[in-house]
Amino acid sequence: VTVRPPERFFYVQGEVKGPNRYQLTPGMTVLKAITTAGGFTDFAKRNAVELTSITGENYTIDCKEAQKRPALDLPIYPDDRINVPKRFY
Repeated sequence: VTVRPPERFFYVQGEVKGPNRYQLTPGMTVLKAITTAGGFTDFAKRNAVELTSITGENYTIDCKEAQKRPALDLPIYPDDRINVPKRFY
């Protein structure tokens, strides 16, 4: 008998190179999740990344600032959704 823990996922969409569902690993953060999704596209609005938790709470993360200050890089939990909007200029 093989017992496997249930798989847990998070979702990354928008202006990333590989928008998709990804398996959650311990210590996953917003920046790590975006890296897992292939990184930002050239059109990504990096200072307004949206995180929606399964509880319905919404956060806006400035990923440029989070790279300088790791405390701003929020952790990811099962079924969280990250949306990287397109910048307009």
